[in-house]
Amino acid sequence: MSTIEAVAVWCQAVQAAMPLPEALRKFADRFGSDLIAVTRVDHSGPGRAARGGAGDRVSHARIVAYDRRANLSEEIGGFRVSYAEAVCGEYLATSKAGSVWHARRADFDHVLRLRAPLLQRRLNETVVVPLEHHVTSSDYLEMHFANEVGASMLDRLGLVAPTLSESWKRRAFGILSKNVLAARRGMAGGKAEDYAAPILGIGNEYRLSRSEYRVCLLLSRGLNNDGLLDELSISLSTLRTHLRNIYAKTGAGSQAELVQRLLVPVLAPPIGAGGVHVA
Repeated sequence: MSTIEAVAVWCQAVQAAMPLPEALRKFADRFGSDLIAVTRVDHSGPGRAARGGAGDRVSHARIVAYDRRANLSEEIGGFRVSYAEAVCGEYLATSKAGSVWHARRADFDHVLRLRAPLLQRRLNETVVVPLEHHVTSSDYLEMHFANEVGASMLDRLGLVAPTLSESWKRRAFGILSKNVLAARRGMAGGKAEDYAAPILGIGNEYRLSRSEYRVCLLLSRGLNNDGLLDELSISLSTLRTHLRNIYAKTGAGSQAELVQRLLVPVLAPPIGAGGVHVA
């Protein structure tokens, strides 16, 4: 597969024309990556990690991955770790979308959570491409390699990275959430399209506050921001705070994606699906 074909496959996936994991596999084949993932990492909390460090937010990243080594060995578990915070450090939320960040396994040697998955898979180098920054989170393409990533490979990735970012910004609504849920249901033996946790569900699975729940309820009824301000009698800054909190809790990347998720009908999960863990 040529580089142009690999980018075309990526563009098809972000427009929901093919499953994202399948596009990741083909992209990994072209660039010689043994593990590749799209991750969404929260950056709203205090104390971002320096390069090589790792904060608590890496364990809460939402991840869709293709793991070649896991397909070859039953001893390798699911991949549930994001390296974006450790690689980008203090620039986690401000790194240029479409740029290329490179690290080696030695950079993670003092962080067991990050070092162990690489050692298990015999992976030695990591590349992170920031795709898009949201209000409280950011999306990244993360690639891990067994072999050395030379200057020519970094140059090739540098050429396509801006296109990957721009196409991701124009992606189909909910593409990441849908694929994360597909992975969850796949492990539970069900169908991905059957279940998405409702934001306004009775169980309040996203732990929205009373005010945040009301904002979502009014958005689901078609109110715009001006309508929300009038109905709730709050300031614009307070509304923005509520929305930031809602994005962080639900994983929505924008108000448009939040509204889309509020309006799409969902079905309840099957019995037994609730115990599946997906990062």
